[in-house]
Amino acid sequence: MRMISTKLLAWFAKERRDLPWREEPRDPYRVWISEVMLQQTRVDVVVPYYLRFVRRFPTLRALARAPLDDVLAHWSGLGYYARARNLHAAARAAGEALPRTCAELRRLPGFGPYTAAAVASLAFGEDVPLVDGNVARVLSRLRALEGDARAQAWDIAAELLPKGRGGAFNEALMELGATVCTPRSPRCAACPVRGACAVRTRGLDPERYPTPRARPERPLLEWRALALRRADGAVLLARRGQESLFAGLWDLPSERPSGIRIQGKLAACGVVEQTLTHRQVRVTVQSARGSGAPTSAEVRWVAAEGIAAMGISSLTRKSLRQAGILTPARPSRTLPAP
Repeated sequence: MRMISTKLLAWFAKERRDLPWREEPRDPYRVWISEVMLQQTRVDVVVPYYLRFVRRFPTLRALARAPLDDVLAHWSGLGYYARARNLHAAARAAGEALPRTCAELRRLPGFGPYTAAAVASLAFGEDVPLVDGNVARVLSRLRALEGDARAQAWDIAAELLPKGRGGAFNEALMELGATVCTPRSPRCAACPVRGACAVRTRGLDPERYPTPRARPERPLLEWRALALRRADGAVLLARRGQESLFAGLWDLPSERPSGIRIQGKLAACGVVEQTLTHRQVRVTVQSARGSGAPTSAEVRWVAAEGIAAMGISSLTRKSLRQAGILTPARPSRTLPAP
Protein backbone atom coordinates (compact mmCIF):
# COMPACT_ATOMS: atom_id res chain seq x y z
CA MET A 1 0.00 0.00 0.00
CA ARG A 2 2.84 2.39 0.82
CA MET A 3 4.41 1.66 -2.58
CA ILE A 4 1.21 2.80 -4.32
CA SER A 5 1.01 6.11 -2.48
CA THR A 6 4.75 6.81 -2.84
CA LYS A 7 4.78 6.21 -6.60
CA LEU A 8 1.52 8.02 -7.18
CA LEU A 9 2.62 11.10 -5.22
CA ALA A 10 5.96 11.23 -7.06
CA TRP A 11 4.15 11.00 -10.41
CA PHE A 12 1.68 13.71 -9.41
CA ALA A 13 4.45 16.09 -8.41
CA LYS A 14 5.78 15.92 -11.98
CA GLU A 15 2.61 15.52 -14.04
CA ARG A 16 -0.05 17.58 -12.25
CA ARG A 17 -1.92 19.98 -14.54
CA ASP A 18 -1.62 23.70 -13.93
CA LEU A 19 -5.22 24.56 -13.06
CA PRO A 20 -6.40 27.91 -11.66
CA TRP A 21 -7.83 26.48 -8.43
CA ARG A 22 -4.51 24.80 -7.62
CA GLU A 23 -2.69 28.06 -6.96
CA GLU A 24 -0.82 28.07 -3.65
CA PRO A 25 -1.64 28.82 -0.93
CA ARG A 26 -4.92 26.99 -1.39
CA ASP A 27 -8.00 29.13 -0.85
CA PRO A 28 -10.69 26.89 0.73
CA TYR A 29 -13.46 28.93 -0.91
CA ARG A 30 -11.99 28.49 -4.40
CA VAL A 31 -11.28 24.80 -3.81
CA TRP A 32 -14.95 24.40 -2.92
CA ILE A 33 -16.20 26.30 -5.98
CA SER A 34 -13.99 24.25 -8.31
CA GLU A 35 -14.98 20.91 -6.78
CA VAL A 36 -18.69 21.67 -7.11
CA MET A 37 -18.28 22.83 -10.71
CA LEU A 38 -16.24 19.74 -11.61
CA GLN A 39 -19.01 17.38 -10.56
CA GLN A 40 -20.52 15.96 -13.78
CA THR A 41 -18.55 18.50 -15.86
CA ARG A 42 -15.22 18.29 -17.73
CA VAL A 43 -12.24 20.41 -16.73
CA ASP A 44 -12.03 22.18 -20.12
CA VAL A 45 -15.66 23.28 -19.75
CA VAL A 46 -15.26 24.34 -16.12
CA VAL A 47 -12.17 26.59 -16.43
CA PRO A 48 -13.82 29.60 -18.12
CA TYR A 49 -16.92 29.33 -15.91
CA TYR A 50 -14.75 29.11 -12.80
CA LEU A 51 -12.70 32.18 -13.74
CA ARG A 52 -15.82 34.22 -14.49
CA PHE A 53 -17.53 33.05 -11.29
CA VAL A 54 -14.68 33.92 -8.93
CA ARG A 55 -14.19 37.29 -10.60
CA ARG A 56 -17.79 38.13 -9.78
CA PHE A 57 -17.85 36.37 -6.38
CA PRO A 58 -14.22 36.44 -5.18
CA THR A 59 -14.95 35.52 -1.56
CA LEU A 60 -17.35 33.53 0.56
CA ARG A 61 -18.86 36.78 1.82
CA ALA A 62 -19.36 38.10 -1.73
CA LEU A 63 -21.22 34.93 -2.70
CA ALA A 64 -23.35 34.99 0.44
CA ARG A 65 -24.40 38.61 -0.12
CA ALA A 66 -25.19 38.21 -3.83
CA PRO A 67 -28.79 37.77 -5.05
CA LEU A 68 -29.57 34.20 -6.08
CA ASP A 69 -30.54 35.43 -9.56
CA ASP A 70 -27.02 36.78 -10.02
CA VAL A 71 -25.48 33.48 -8.92
CA LEU A 72 -27.72 31.52 -11.29
CA ALA A 73 -26.90 33.89 -14.14
CA HIS A 74 -23.17 33.25 -13.68
CA TRP A 75 -23.86 29.50 -13.53
CA SER A 76 -26.03 29.58 -16.66
CA GLY A 77 -24.87 26.94 -19.14
CA LEU A 78 -23.11 24.67 -16.64
CA GLY A 79 -26.25 22.65 -15.90
CA TYR A 80 -27.22 20.80 -12.71
CA TYR A 81 -28.46 24.08 -11.27
CA ALA A 82 -29.11 22.67 -7.82
CA ARG A 83 -25.34 22.97 -7.41
CA ALA A 84 -25.54 26.76 -7.74
CA ARG A 85 -28.51 27.02 -5.38
CA ASN A 86 -26.69 24.90 -2.80
CA LEU A 87 -23.52 26.98 -3.17
CA HIS A 88 -25.48 30.11 -2.39
CA ALA A 89 -27.31 28.53 0.55
CA ALA A 90 -24.10 27.09 2.00
CA ALA A 91 -22.28 30.42 1.68
CA ARG A 92 -25.05 32.07 3.67
CA ALA A 93 -25.05 29.31 6.28
CA ALA A 94 -21.26 29.23 6.70
CA GLY A 95 -20.88 32.75 8.02
CA GLU A 96 -17.37 34.20 7.95
CA ALA A 97 -15.49 31.05 6.87
CA LEU A 98 -15.96 27.46 5.81
CA PRO A 99 -15.61 24.86 8.59
CA ARG A 100 -12.26 23.06 8.58
CA THR A 101 -13.32 19.44 9.08
CA CYS A 102 -15.22 16.98 6.95
CA ALA A 103 -17.76 16.34 9.72
CA GLU A 104 -18.53 20.04 10.14
CA LEU A 105 -18.72 20.67 6.39
CA ARG A 106 -21.33 17.91 6.04
CA ARG A 107 -23.75 20.10 7.99
CA LEU A 108 -23.82 22.72 5.22
CA PRO A 109 -26.34 22.58 2.33
CA GLY A 110 -25.06 20.61 -0.66
CA PHE A 111 -22.05 19.12 1.14
CA GLY A 112 -22.33 15.40 0.53
CA PRO A 113 -19.60 12.87 1.42
CA TYR A 114 -17.45 13.69 -1.62
CA THR A 115 -17.62 17.51 -1.48
CA ALA A 116 -16.99 17.62 2.27
CA ALA A 117 -14.00 15.26 1.97
CA ALA A 118 -12.60 17.17 -1.01
CA VAL A 119 -12.65 20.55 0.73
CA ALA A 120 -11.45 19.13 4.06
CA SER A 121 -8.51 17.27 2.51
CA LEU A 122 -7.46 19.58 -0.34
CA ALA A 123 -7.95 22.89 1.45
CA PHE A 124 -7.41 22.03 5.12
CA GLY A 125 -5.15 18.97 4.95
CA GLU A 126 -7.44 16.59 6.81
CA ASP A 127 -6.60 12.94 6.19
CA VAL A 128 -9.97 11.75 4.91
CA PRO A 129 -10.57 9.61 1.81
CA LEU A 130 -12.73 10.73 -1.07
CA VAL A 131 -14.27 8.93 -4.01
CA ASP A 132 -15.52 10.47 -7.24
CA GLY A 133 -15.96 8.82 -10.63
CA ASN A 134 -12.24 9.04 -11.43
CA VAL A 135 -11.16 7.57 -8.09
CA ALA A 136 -13.74 4.77 -8.30
CA ARG A 137 -12.47 3.84 -11.77
CA VAL A 138 -8.79 3.80 -10.70
CA LEU A 139 -9.47 1.69 -7.62
CA SER A 140 -11.82 -0.67 -9.46
CA ARG A 141 -8.95 -1.47 -11.85
CA LEU A 142 -6.28 -1.66 -9.16
CA ARG A 143 -8.34 -4.28 -7.32
CA ALA A 144 -10.38 -5.70 -10.26
CA LEU A 145 -13.58 -4.92 -8.38
CA GLU A 146 -16.83 -6.49 -9.50
CA GLY A 147 -20.20 -4.87 -8.78
CA ASP A 148 -20.70 -1.41 -7.35
CA ALA A 149 -17.20 0.09 -7.48
CA ARG A 150 -18.09 3.33 -5.72
CA ALA A 151 -19.43 1.60 -2.64
CA GLN A 152 -16.29 -0.55 -2.34
CA ALA A 153 -13.87 2.23 -3.26
CA TRP A 154 -14.46 4.26 -0.09
CA ASP A 155 -12.96 1.54 2.11
CA ILE A 156 -10.04 0.97 -0.28
CA ALA A 157 -9.33 4.70 -0.50
CA ALA A 158 -9.18 4.84 3.30
CA GLU A 159 -6.69 1.92 3.37
CA LEU A 160 -4.37 3.57 0.85
CA LEU A 161 -4.46 7.08 2.37
CA PRO A 162 -0.93 8.07 3.52
CA LYS A 163 -0.87 9.76 6.91
CA GLY A 164 -0.20 13.47 6.67
CA ARG A 165 -0.55 13.59 2.87
CA GLY A 166 -4.23 12.77 2.38
CA GLY A 167 -5.00 15.87 0.32
CA ALA A 168 -2.17 15.38 -2.17
CA PHE A 169 -2.94 11.67 -2.46
CA ASN A 170 -6.64 12.30 -3.10
CA GLU A 171 -5.81 14.84 -5.80
CA ALA A 172 -3.27 12.49 -7.35
CA LEU A 173 -5.85 9.69 -7.57
CA MET A 174 -8.31 12.02 -9.27
CA GLU A 175 -5.61 13.27 -11.64
CA LEU A 176 -4.62 9.73 -12.57
CA GLY A 177 -8.23 8.89 -13.42
CA ALA A 178 -8.70 12.09 -15.42
CA THR A 179 -5.52 11.87 -17.51
CA VAL A 180 -4.22 8.27 -17.58
CA CYS A 181 -6.73 5.74 -16.22
CA THR A 182 -9.48 7.08 -18.46
CA PRO A 183 -12.80 5.35 -19.23
CA ARG A 184 -11.77 4.55 -22.79
CA SER A 185 -8.28 3.74 -24.11
CA PRO A 186 -6.46 4.11 -20.77
CA ARG A 187 -2.74 4.81 -21.08
CA CYS A 188 -1.62 1.88 -18.94
CA ALA A 189 2.02 2.15 -20.03
CA ALA A 190 2.15 5.65 -18.49
CA CYS A 191 0.55 4.62 -15.19
CA PRO A 192 2.88 4.99 -12.19
CA VAL A 193 1.15 2.15 -10.27
CA ARG A 194 0.70 -0.30 -13.15
CA GLY A 195 2.79 -2.90 -11.30
CA ALA A 196 0.16 -3.05 -8.56
CA CYS A 197 -2.85 -3.08 -10.92
CA ALA A 198 -4.83 -6.33 -10.67
CA VAL A 199 -6.52 -5.78 -14.02
CA ARG A 200 -3.18 -5.40 -15.79
CA THR A 201 -1.39 -8.28 -14.05
CA ARG A 202 -4.30 -10.64 -14.73
CA GLY A 203 -4.49 -9.64 -18.39
CA LEU A 204 -8.07 -8.33 -18.08
CA ASP A 205 -9.66 -5.63 -20.22
CA PRO A 206 -9.48 -2.37 -18.23
CA GLU A 207 -12.46 -0.94 -20.08
CA ARG A 208 -14.64 -3.57 -18.38
CA TYR A 209 -13.95 -1.87 -15.04
CA PRO A 210 -15.82 -0.52 -13.25
CA THR A 211 -18.75 -2.80 -14.02
CA PRO A 212 -21.24 -0.76 -16.07
CA ARG A 213 -24.45 0.07 -14.26
CA ALA A 214 -27.75 -0.45 -16.05
CA ARG A 215 -29.18 2.95 -16.96
CA PRO A 216 -32.94 3.36 -16.60
CA GLU A 217 -34.82 4.56 -19.65
CA ARG A 218 -35.11 8.34 -19.72
CA PRO A 219 -38.72 9.56 -19.48
CA LEU A 220 -39.80 12.19 -21.99
CA LEU A 221 -41.01 15.54 -20.64
CA GLU A 222 -42.87 17.84 -23.02
CA TRP A 223 -44.20 21.38 -22.65
CA ARG A 224 -44.94 24.53 -24.59
CA ALA A 225 -42.88 27.73 -24.50
CA LEU A 226 -44.54 31.05 -25.35
CA ALA A 227 -42.10 33.57 -26.77
CA LEU A 228 -44.05 36.81 -26.20
CA ARG A 229 -42.42 40.06 -27.32
CA ARG A 230 -43.58 43.53 -26.46
CA ALA A 231 -43.62 46.34 -29.01
CA ASP A 232 -40.32 47.67 -27.63
CA GLY A 233 -38.64 44.27 -28.10
CA ALA A 234 -38.79 43.12 -24.46
CA VAL A 235 -39.36 39.40 -23.88
CA LEU A 236 -41.62 37.90 -21.22
CA LEU A 237 -39.86 35.52 -18.82
CA ALA A 238 -41.26 33.58 -15.87
CA ARG A 239 -39.39 31.98 -12.99
CA ARG A 240 -39.77 28.21 -12.82
CA GLY A 241 -41.32 26.81 -9.63
CA GLN A 242 -39.21 25.31 -6.86
CA GLU A 243 -40.55 21.81 -7.51
CA SER A 244 -40.05 21.90 -11.27
CA LEU A 245 -37.14 21.02 -13.52
CA PHE A 246 -34.66 23.94 -13.64
CA ALA A 247 -36.16 25.27 -10.40
CA GLY A 248 -35.56 28.96 -9.76
CA LEU A 249 -34.34 29.71 -13.30
CA TRP A 250 -36.08 32.03 -15.74
CA ASP A 251 -37.84 30.57 -18.77
CA LEU A 252 -40.41 31.34 -21.42
CA PRO A 253 -43.87 30.83 -19.86
CA SER A 254 -45.84 27.80 -20.94
CA GLU A 255 -49.21 29.55 -20.52
CA ARG A 256 -50.36 33.16 -20.78
CA PRO A 257 -49.58 34.79 -17.40
CA SER A 258 -52.20 36.83 -15.59
CA GLY A 259 -52.22 40.45 -16.73
CA ILE A 260 -50.67 39.67 -20.12
CA ARG A 261 -52.49 40.00 -23.43
CA ILE A 262 -51.59 38.07 -26.57
CA GLN A 263 -52.14 39.99 -29.77
CA GLY A 264 -53.05 37.93 -32.80
CA LYS A 265 -52.45 34.23 -33.30
CA LEU A 266 -49.55 32.25 -31.97
CA ALA A 267 -47.03 31.35 -34.64
CA ALA A 268 -45.29 27.98 -34.59
CA CYS A 269 -41.50 28.34 -34.31
CA GLY A 270 -40.51 24.70 -34.08
CA VAL A 271 -39.37 22.21 -31.48
CA VAL A 272 -36.20 22.10 -29.38
CA GLU A 273 -34.93 19.05 -27.54
CA GLN A 274 -32.35 18.33 -24.89
CA THR A 275 -31.07 15.13 -23.32
CA LEU A 276 -30.45 15.38 -19.59
CA THR A 277 -28.92 12.78 -17.30
CA HIS A 278 -32.22 11.28 -16.21
CA ARG A 279 -34.73 12.51 -18.77
CA GLN A 280 -35.37 13.73 -22.29
CA VAL A 281 -37.02 17.12 -22.79
CA ARG A 282 -38.96 18.38 -25.82
CA VAL A 283 -40.28 21.93 -26.00
CA THR A 284 -42.68 23.27 -28.64
CA VAL A 285 -41.94 26.96 -29.18
CA GLN A 286 -44.63 29.45 -30.26
CA SER A 287 -44.32 33.21 -30.63
CA ALA A 288 -46.60 36.22 -30.68
CA ARG A 289 -46.73 39.92 -29.81
CA GLY A 290 -47.67 40.51 -26.17
CA SER A 291 -48.57 43.43 -23.95
CA GLY A 292 -49.75 44.21 -20.45
CA ALA A 293 -48.29 44.17 -16.96
CA PRO A 294 -47.76 40.83 -15.18
CA THR A 295 -49.48 40.53 -11.82
CA SER A 296 -46.77 38.30 -10.34
CA ALA A 297 -43.24 39.29 -9.35
CA GLU A 298 -42.14 35.93 -10.77
CA VAL A 299 -43.02 37.12 -14.28
CA ARG A 300 -41.28 40.06 -15.93
CA TRP A 301 -40.54 41.78 -19.20
CA VAL A 302 -36.82 41.68 -19.98
CA ALA A 303 -35.03 43.63 -22.71
CA ALA A 304 -33.37 41.25 -25.15
CA GLU A 305 -29.94 42.60 -24.24
CA GLY A 306 -30.69 41.95 -20.56
CA ILE A 307 -31.34 38.22 -20.96
CA ALA A 308 -27.63 37.44 -20.48
CA ALA A 309 -27.87 38.74 -16.91
CA MET A 310 -30.73 36.36 -16.07
CA GLY A 311 -30.29 32.81 -14.82
CA ILE A 312 -31.55 30.73 -17.73
CA SER A 313 -30.86 27.17 -18.77
CA SER A 314 -29.25 26.14 -22.05
CA LEU A 315 -32.63 24.69 -23.02
CA THR A 316 -34.26 28.11 -22.58
CA ARG A 317 -31.47 29.64 -24.62
CA LYS A 318 -32.26 27.14 -27.38
CA SER A 319 -35.94 28.10 -27.22
CA LEU A 320 -35.09 31.80 -27.46
CA ARG A 321 -32.94 31.13 -30.51
CA GLN A 322 -35.69 29.04 -32.06
CA ALA A 323 -38.05 32.01 -31.64
CA GLY A 324 -35.51 34.37 -33.23
CA ILE A 325 -35.01 36.34 -30.02
CA LEU A 326 -31.39 35.33 -29.53
CA THR A 327 -29.00 34.93 -32.42
CA PRO A 328 -27.56 31.47 -33.09
CA ALA A 329 -24.52 30.65 -31.01
CA ARG A 330 -21.18 31.26 -32.68
CA PRO A 331 -18.83 28.28 -32.83
CA SER A 332 -16.69 28.48 -29.72
CA ARG A 333 -12.93 28.12 -29.64
CA THR A 334 -12.03 24.58 -28.69
CA LEU A 335 -10.12 24.46 -25.41
CA PRO A 336 -7.34 21.92 -24.91
CA ALA A 337 -8.47 18.56 -23.62
CA PRO A 338 -7.80 17.85 -19.94
